[in-house]
Amino acid sequence: MITSRVWPIITMVIGMTVSALPARAQSPGIYYAWRSIDGDVTTCIDRSTAALNNQELDNIQIEGNSAVGTTDNATALFVCLDNTDSVTVMIVVSSTEDEAAFELRETLKEIF
Repeated sequence: MITSRVWPIITMVIGMTVSALPARAQSPGIYYAWRSIDGDVTTCIDRSTAALNNQELDNIQIEGNSAVGTTDNATALFVCLDNTDSVTVMIVVSSTEDEAAFELRETLKEIF
């Protein structure tokens, strides 16, 4: 008799506990690389934009010394830093799909 009353209570408590747990979203992987190139920031941004267009990224935006674009599952960012005699370009790719992010970064490095 007591067992028949306990199981519904246990089931209800388990249900409330599970529904109260926070949703767990996968953290995006972030992959980056950098190198120095000859030229200036404008040339770097032009090359960055061309690389993003070549890979058919959407919503390409240029802001100051950076260019960014997105795919369905990734975001790619180029940052061009002016040095005295060269420019350092950094490529950052972020995605919840690690393999896709890594592949996109490597492709952008080659195209750039």
